[in-house]
Amino acid sequence: MSRKAFTLIELLVVIAIITVLIAVLVPTSVRVRNQARGVVCLQNLRTLSLSWLTYKDDNGDNLVGGHVGKHTYDWVQGPTGEASPVECEKEGIRRGSLFIYAGNNVNAYRCPADERKLTLDQAAFRSYSIAGGANGEVWQNSYLQVKKYSEITGPAGKYIFVEESDPRGWNMGSWVMNPKTKAWVDPLAVWHGGAGSTLGFADGHAMVRTWVDDSTIEMSQNQEFFHPIPADEGEDLIFMAGSFPCRAPETP
Repeated sequence: MSRKAFTLIELLVVIAIITVLIAVLVPTSVRVRNQARGVVCLQNLRTLSLSWLTYKDDNGDNLVGGHVGKHTYDWVQGPTGEASPVECEKEGIRRGSLFIYAGNNVNAYRCPADERKLTLDQAAFRSYSIAGGANGEVWQNSYLQVKKYSEITGPAGKYIFVEESDPRGWNMGSWVMNPKTKAWVDPLAVWHGGAGSTLGFADGHAMVRTWVDDSTIEMSQNQEFFHPIPADEGEDLIFMAGSFPCRAPETP
């Protein structure tokens, strides 16, 4: 006797069950993927933060250069070579002063949630930048760089590495802001569930900072320089300004 085929009703029931399972499983898989990426990113910034500390131990308390390609002692150099943009950026990382301290691991410089290298007009690889006040780039004389580790007050509360999504194609220079007037300059990157960014601190630890202001999220989504802050917001900027590693500018 031949087996009876599925009726239309039975097929619809099966399809409905599969649809429900997909609706349940997909958000879970996305959440698990985001958590896994966050763990890798956190470990990357721990690696870079400890590498940054080891560099100053080997160099008489002097900090590695926080700029990009401006000095021979900068932590990374700019993209180098004639290969693809991503490969050229990797070569610049390898030529940086921090690379040997990071275990010669180029992947430690990239958050797995950073998908810019998949975008033709923004084929970036490196996800992290050093704050300009940590022997990096100055912004309109609003601060002086700390050039020695001993100049950093409260290193456990001063971040060195930030996640950045520079809209110009790759993370150029340092990550800067104006701590004097408490104003955003460069955009942050918010890749972890759309609400947080990983920071690496001057004592070697790393953490995910969850942002509370809608304008901070908008700044990342739009990759916008000088993003304005509504009058009823500003908690995120106050935190970043207070934890920015720098010295106050000298007054005449």
